Amino acid sequence: MWKIGVLALVAFAAAQAPERCDSPPQWHGDINMFDPSEGHEFAVEGQYYYDKTNLRKARIERVDETRNTSHRYVHVIELFGEHKRFDIDLQTRECVATPLNRPGPLDGFHPHDVPIGAQFRGLFDLGSDVVEQSHLECSSWDYEFKDRGYFWHGTFTTHGCIPLRSDSFNSTEFGARFEEFYNIVAGLPDPSVFVPPKECTQSKF
Repeated sequence: MWKIGVLALVAFAAAQAPERCDSPPQWHGDINMFDPSEGHEFAVEGQYYYDKTNLRKARIERVDETRNTSHRYVHVIELFGEHKRFDIDLQTRECVATPLNRPGPLDGFHPHDVPIGAQFRGLFDLGSDVVEQSHLECSSWDYEFKDRGYFWHGTFTTHGCIPLRSDSFNSTEFGARFEEFYNIVAGLPDPSVFVPPKECTQSKF
């Protein structure tokens, strides 16, 4: 009887586990990010643009350095198909161009999907089910990118596979990177956010 009960419980748990999923290929929204990988801790909040179809990402962000009380406003363009990144200071219009060749999430395009082979960690609700339509069911996943040398944890909505959080960890190369997404809308209303401005034409890699 005990073995039957255990088998039934395992079967029930397996039936409840969602399948891995892919997020919409093109979307935009808001982002909060904390990334100490560049030698000094800083936090970012701003607008985020994601284009899996053309392997590119962009952010229009306010950067708050923890060791500096001032803010910087930066337009970041990452063109993974060309292995190029542009950082445009929106106050000085200075453009810094760098190759996308660092290890971890910045080496190659990292899609906001549940990776094939990811381990399902569980379901949870954001909000409350006390009031109808006031909660959001989410799934949690883990995966180790052995070829890139880092561990990833992600959170997605079970309906629509909308990414809510993406965390990456590597103790030897870049440390950690934490991203939260919200106010996500499908589509890209302004594709020009991926076009480097004229200030970048003289930038050298």
